[in-house]
Amino acid sequence: MDSIDYLEAKFKFQGVRKHFFKDAIYHITVFDDMITMGATSDCQNPKYKIKLNLETKINWELRKNKMQLDCFEFEYQNKRKVVHAQPNDLFKLKELLAGKVTFEGIGDLFQPLYQIGKGSSAKVYSAKSALDQRVYAVKAIEKAFLKISENGNGIQAFQSEVQILKALSQYENNFLVLKEIYEGDNTLYVVTSYLEGLSLSGELEKAKTLPNKRLPINSIKTIMKKLLCNLKILHSHRIIHRDLKPDNLMFSKKNDYTSLVLVDFGLATSELLEKYLFPKCGTPGYVAPEILSTRSERRYNCKVDIFSAGCIFYKLLTGHSLFFGQNFDEVLKSNKTCQIDLDLPIDGIYITEQSIDILKKMLTKNPKIRVSASQALSHTFFDSNSDFSTQAIQSTGQFMSKNAIYQLNLAESESKYNSQNEINDEQQQSSKINDIKRYSLMNEIPLSAKRGSGQFSGTFYQKDPLSAIKTIKIQNEASQQLKLSSQQSPSQF
Repeated sequence: MDSIDYLEAKFKFQGVRKHFFKDAIYHITVFDDMITMGATSDCQNPKYKIKLNLETKINWELRKNKMQLDCFEFEYQNKRKVVHAQPNDLFKLKELLAGKVTFEGIGDLFQPLYQIGKGSSAKVYSAKSALDQRVYAVKAIEKAFLKISENGNGIQAFQSEVQILKALSQYENNFLVLKEIYEGDNTLYVVTSYLEGLSLSGELEKAKTLPNKRLPINSIKTIMKKLLCNLKILHSHRIIHRDLKPDNLMFSKKNDYTSLVLVDFGLATSELLEKYLFPKCGTPGYVAPEILSTRSERRYNCKVDIFSAGCIFYKLLTGHSLFFGQNFDEVLKSNKTCQIDLDLPIDGIYITEQSIDILKKMLTKNPKIRVSASQALSHTFFDSNSDFSTQAIQSTGQFMSKNAIYQLNLAESESKYNSQNEINDEQQQSSKINDIKRYSLMNEIPLSAKRGSGQFSGTFYQKDPLSAIKTIKIQNEASQQLKLSSQQSPSQF
């Protein structure tokens, strides 16, 4: 048995296990991969060893004032063990365990404020923490939805997304930040940073009120520069997003295009894997042609994200989508054939020799000669100053005053597809879900479940990236549900 090196400890404190006759005091030590609880501070044979992984469940309970932690609870030999400690020590412990283990008791620790996103498979709330009084976004996923996914890969996909978010957590200015993971009886909850700005889709809608129906060119330069900077970091970790589109680009701050972050890593994968989970995936209109190859064994790399970024860039410059179609199937066919016409009339503002040149290099069909994020950033297109503000296009219409983090991507506004086989005609059933509704939950939907169950009121689903046909059918059902939802009380969800 390997000895325990207490010099590698991240944190030490004392806790109490309360018993009928005599309480037991334990020295608790937190390491990168485990927690030990022993009779001394350097015990080589501690009574308890708690592994730090997502299979480990830690439940938290608050003191009577509901503002401080009172104890944590874990399972040991099929029994629940409760440990009391000082609130500051427990808060530090919770911070160190965040994202490493699965927490329980979300109903005690968060108060939902608004439903800010709803799709066929997920709901997202803004929620206020009882401990630090800060607002976070809480995405909830029905466990049953993951279990019924094709080949049972739903859980694997969820765990992969969590691991990727954890790997990127140090880059809070570039990607959505994972805070904590909770589990209830039927639901998984992912707590993330709360983004104040809109998605790029929302900004493009606002831009339609401008004379050019587009964002100012300097704003476009700022957006693309930040997007490529984010991709440079992502690709340095050999991670492929695989679902870049305007819905998945969000702004963490209002009126600041430099705050662009990437969200929704549900289809992301490591480039180093021998075999990708869901090799054919993405959103029609933004997918790199090599992903749509009929040869399922054909490998691709991070360059697929550059192509998707090029599709976004084209839309920013022209105000139009690169690939057209009357329905899902037609857009996919156009995307797959990848016959791109970049012979655009030069206007000296949006369409210039510089913008066309970098656009061509990003949209090159052959990934071997397609530019990387680093190469694109060095292009002369980005030499001139950019406009770092969104103030120029403040909307006069009605938009959400609070950020709907994942507001469109979780609503699956553009149909996701994924199939091990060729996409078939049944995918013409796909439809956009644009009627996202926001409801105040402050007074109408209380946290309903008992202590420790960790349930919000209502059912949460995650979009299924595993089966194109299944996803589309679910989306059509969700469209009807969303239409009906406008006539129902939020408490019915």
